[in-house]
Amino acid sequence: MAIFRPEAMQTLRRWREPAIISILFAFAIWLFWRAIIQSSWIFGTIVLGFVAMVGSILYVSYMRARIASTANGPGIVEIREREITYFSPENGGSVDLDNLLRIQLSTLPSNTGDRNWILWFPGGSLVIPASADGAGALVETFAALPKIGYDKILRAKEADTQEIFTIWQRDK
Repeated sequence: MAIFRPEAMQTLRRWREPAIISILFAFAIWLFWRAIIQSSWIFGTIVLGFVAMVGSILYVSYMRARIASTANGPGIVEIREREITYFSPENGGSVDLDNLLRIQLSTLPSNTGDRNWILWFPGGSLVIPASADGAGALVETFAALPKIGYDKILRAKEADTQEIFTIWQRDK
C-alpha cells in the first residue's frame, strides 16, 4: 500500500531536480554572505561565480519541470547526436537538428488527445506527441538552436486556445 497517491508521486518526481538544486543555491548564497561578512573578496568572487552557475542551472531545471508532460502518449522519442527519431506504429520518422526549418507546437485536438510537436524539414514534417516517452528531452535538444527561448515553449504549453504556435523558425 502506497503512502502517497501516484499523481502526487509523479509531481514530486517532476520537481525533485529543482528542489535539490534550490538547496544547493541557498547554500551558495549563504557562502557568499559569509564571504561578505568576513571581507574575503577573493573567496567572495569565486563564490559569486558559483552562485551564478547554480542559479542558471536552477532556472533551466525549473523551466524543464514546468514544461514536462505527465501523460503517457504513444511512441518513443530517441535523440542521438543531433538526430531526433520518433518510433511509432503509425507515423514515425527521423530528422536531423541541422535540417530543421521550423518548430511548432499544436494545441489542436488530435487522436493522441494532447499537444503535438511539429518539426518541419525539407520535404515534410514529423509530428511527435508531447507526451510520448522521451519527448521531454526535445526541449533540451531545441536549446541548441539559435534564438530559441523557454518562454515561447512555456506559453504554448500552457495556452488554453486551440492553435498552432510557431516556437522557432530558421533564418533565411
